[in-house]
Amino acid sequence: MNTRKKALTWLIGCCMSMPALADSFGPGEWTQYRMNAANNAVYDNGGAALNRMKFRTGDQVRATPVIVGDALYIGNHATGGMFRFELPGGKVAWHDDNPWFRHAPNWIHSEMIQANGRIFVGYGNRAFQSPDIRGTGASGVMAVDPEDGATLWQYPTVGEVMPTPALWKDVLYVVTGGAELIALAPESGKRLWSLPLPGWVSMSSPAVTDGVLYVGALNAVVGIDLEQREILWRFNEPASFTDVPPAVSDNVVVITGMMERSSLSEEDRQRYPSRRGSFHFIYAFDAATGKLLWRDLLGSGPRQPNNTSGAPTIADGRVYVGSPYARGMFAYNLKTGERLWEHSTTAGIKGAPAITAGKVFFGDTAGMLHALDAEDGDTPKCKTGQAIDTLKLGGSSNNASATALAPAGPVVINKTVFVGSQDGFVYAVPVSEFDCR
Repeated sequence: MNTRKKALTWLIGCCMSMPALADSFGPGEWTQYRMNAANNAVYDNGGAALNRMKFRTGDQVRATPVIVGDALYIGNHATGGMFRFELPGGKVAWHDDNPWFRHAPNWIHSEMIQANGRIFVGYGNRAFQSPDIRGTGASGVMAVDPEDGATLWQYPTVGEVMPTPALWKDVLYVVTGGAELIALAPESGKRLWSLPLPGWVSMSSPAVTDGVLYVGALNAVVGIDLEQREILWRFNEPASFTDVPPAVSDNVVVITGMMERSSLSEEDRQRYPSRRGSFHFIYAFDAATGKLLWRDLLGSGPRQPNNTSGAPTIADGRVYVGSPYARGMFAYNLKTGERLWEHSTTAGIKGAPAITAGKVFFGDTAGMLHALDAEDGDTPKCKTGQAIDTLKLGGSSNNASATALAPAGPVVINKTVFVGSQDGFVYAVPVSEFDCR
């Protein structure tokens, strides 16, 4: 390898914290929820953006699309069907053409993460088999061959695996609706060790960085030392953290949690005397100790029937987070907790945003893809005064039918926004569509 190529490889690795495949569209691997612990799923190796296109699947898409190399991988909500599409053309490479092949045994809300020539995906549903165990029917995690979609192994669990698994130092980590962290050998699916969690985990995909795994487990947030195989710290509050994937950067862990008024402290009841409905808070912790650094109320609103999260993303020293209760997107200073701006929307926001090219990209429960100015939260405007801030994706073009872009948030690969929709499609939109012409 010549000096220039070595330098280019090093630069891409440092900037993206992710290996690249030579001359391929996407990164070389995808090892946890939204590629990295900060949740900012953005990757750019200088490749050309795709034209606008959509990828048809067999059922609702509620997972985040995964792009590795020249392929896009996605699983389906109710059927558990799995799909691979070739990039940049969009042709389907394999799909759920047989109920016993390229299928998980239950729902897929997990991302189809990939490393070392294997896909790992969790499955299960949100029904309760008991007050302490979430997930009925088959639950577990499986390994799949990326080339043909064939199942390599399955590991059944007590309780669902709707959160995305995480790979760290050649160990696969899974959190479950049975209140357990399980470590598996990725080659065989053999159980290596496990650890009880303080409650069941619903959609809180774990974030792993520097050997510590962070996750929301019912009414607790925990940091787990993976080398010592023990809980490093635990924060308890009667807020539903279990649906929220945390974000971690610069030694700060950020998560949101929902609680009803009856669970508020006396201090919070006095602070918010006129608010009603479900209360949505954002929290920031010291990643090493679990010390609460700051906390703020995003807002309140009607209770959500499912997917209660507002998943945060950290980028450039800021936290960006949407709320399905307050119906808006918010930006905070990561270190101080100062609210920098808020932007109201007409629908709820559940998925984590992606921040790139000076814009915050996010979807909402009405099927709209938004782009805001990352600095001030304003709607980008052209010199003509024209606003370019939203695109309707999914459902009907005249808003007669709203189809949610939730609970997964968009990812941006080579200046192309990818987002799944509950209308059964994954959409690809070039970032340039939000630029002035």
